[in-house]
Amino acid sequence: MGLDVKPLCELLIRDLRLWVHLGYSAEEKFHPQLMSINVDFTFKSPPLGLTTDRLEDTICYLEVVQNIQSLVQSKQFNLIEHLTYDIYTTVDSLLRQKKHIISSIRVTTHKVAPSIPNVYGGVFFTYCSALQEQEDN
Repeated sequence: MGLDVKPLCELLIRDLRLWVHLGYSAEEKFHPQLMSINVDFTFKSPPLGLTTDRLEDTICYLEVVQNIQSLVQSKQFNLIEHLTYDIYTTVDSLLRQKKHIISSIRVTTHKVAPSIPNVYGGVFFTYCSALQEQEDN
């Protein structure tokens, strides 16, 4: 008897580097800081694009990147937690029509060079949520 193994498919956007006005003080926020952003999508099952080779059958990562860029260029942020959650909600809203194929979205932001002495690896924050399908009533 063989095991019925379901393949795991993920789409990972790695190290999207953007300059963001981020910081608690006005002085810290004045100068944009380099942020590295990762966005991970886990599919419920392999996307149709695997076999159809059609962009509409998967996630357009260019569209995801452009929406994140627009968000961070349009406002200032006090906290890395808020920035991360705003990115998550932006991506989540963008992919509203794709929720039937995605099981989770994970966003990690990395403040590359925080203005804190002796922190050489930066500061990270991650927000991840499993997506709930809307039930048809």
